[in-house]
Amino acid sequence: MATNNISSEQHARLKKDIFDILLKNGMKKATMDMVASKLAMSKRTLYEIFENKEDMIKEVIDYSHRLHHNECIRIFQEAPNMMEAFYNMLHYQQEFMKKANPCFFRDMDSKYSKIRPAYDGHNDRWESDMRSVIDIGKEQEVFRKDINYTVLLPMLRIQMESLKRMEEFMPSYITLPEAIDTVIMSFLRSIASPKGMEILEAKAKNYYADNNTESNPE
Repeated sequence: MATNNISSEQHARLKKDIFDILLKNGMKKATMDMVASKLAMSKRTLYEIFENKEDMIKEVIDYSHRLHHNECIRIFQEAPNMMEAFYNMLHYQQEFMKKANPCFFRDMDSKYSKIRPAYDGHNDRWESDMRSVIDIGKEQEVFRKDINYTVLLPMLRIQMESLKRMEEFMPSYITLPEAIDTVIMSFLRSIASPKGMEILEAKAKNYYADNNTESNPE
């Protein structure tokens, strides 16, 4: 950061707004001129807050990951069991991905590849956290105990990361939200115990009803 003449609350709001701009437009297309214009500030003021575009992106992505992590913690703390928690968390991620321009993730892989290690580091923490969740879920008897979660959790992450970057390659009759939903439900059904399956199907039925979709959880 170049200078910091704004309050911590203003700075947090600014980073949230910038993240929304990056997510909607992609990192490459979101120039400093565009960001300043959408924020209704001068580019000079933006450079007084962030040293350069890469510094801005790094800081904004790190901030967004902290918010995401805190929200996931809240979801797991409030859920009555780990199946419901996992379901709620994955659909929270789904809502995030619905808003994302595929260019956002492709730009991270190419033009802003230096940022990728930090992004991957957050994902590694996600896998570690999820392994702890799985252990609790097995104790609650909502997750199966005969699954190789060491392999399955990274595979879920790979699927989700791939979907973020490959929307343009999907058949026209498949939307990204539909693809994400199918991956989520397939994953959860694969790890559900009989008790967990009852909870999952009830959650899915309510979700599709609340969101007025034609998807069939059966």
